[in-house]
Amino acid sequence: MVISLRQHIFSLVAVFVALAVGIAAGSTVVRGPLLDSTRARLESAEENIALERAENELLAAELAQLDEWAIDGPDQLISGRLPERSVLVVVAGDSDGDAVAGVLRSLRAASASVLGEIRLDPVVFDTDEVDRVRAALGEDAGGDDAAAAFGALVGQLIASSVDTMQAGRDERPDLVLRASFGELEDAGLVDLLQLSTVEAGFDAIDLVVVTDRNLVDDPARVLDGVIAVSDPDGAAVTTMVVEVGRVSQDNEVPVPSYVAAIRADGRLRDEVSTVDNAETILGWVAMVLGLEGARLDAAHYGFREGADRSLPPGAP
Repeated sequence: MVISLRQHIFSLVAVFVALAVGIAAGSTVVRGPLLDSTRARLESAEENIALERAENELLAAELAQLDEWAIDGPDQLISGRLPERSVLVVVAGDSDGDAVAGVLRSLRAASASVLGEIRLDPVVFDTDEVDRVRAALGEDAGGDDAAAAFGALVGQLIASSVDTMQAGRDERPDLVLRASFGELEDAGLVDLLQLSTVEAGFDAIDLVVVTDRNLVDDPARVLDGVIAVSDPDGAAVTTMVVEVGRVSQDNEVPVPSYVAAIRADGRLRDEVSTVDNAETILGWVAMVLGLEGARLDAAHYGFREGADRSLPPGAP
């Protein structure tokens, strides 16, 4: 049987008409429930967005208050707690700048005499820069472990500076520290900042070492030598290590916690006090209050593993 052109056209028209009828019928049946469901989900999503936005605004307001408290809090909470105490601050590399500023601000609010800040250049913590450190140290390079040799040298220079200032009684800290660390400063391995020009006249100092989990490499190789200057009997130098425990969001491999290493070491735990949250005002308050009793017993503050408590106990 031969199909005429007219029949073929009619067949095609019938197919398209049936398709149109089917679409129209289907959309009539589905449109109501589908649109209602989509509209309900959209309204729910908008409500969730509004709730999240309100919560974010509240958190932002609370964060702003905490930022203000970090500025004003030390004067309110720890004013005058460390009179006649002399403190030397050592900063490991590019430790959190806000944390370092908070440490210094808190010490000054507590009426401590800040002798100065010795900032150890980031290069000394970088294993890729060991040749530069070794070249700067020369005969004192210490074989393969130049970082450890550098840390030991810094500890020795701190000890000799303390001896000089104790013996002279009228020695200016800035002159003593520049004389001791001048060569390392010229080599670009240390930077001496905020040095005091006031004659020292003290019997002992508190050494505060600021470190960070976002450094380029494990700071223990350097800092072990620095804290070796600590005198467990408190006769010359007492040491406290304060660490920025917060890890940057873009740091997928933070360096090991130096505070955790101290707390896990039986000898160091009894000789060196620690604070594990130096990025917060709570950590700064713990540092100041802990320094009040640090010459009696080492203690460990914060909320991370190995801490004794968040803050030192109140004075009896």
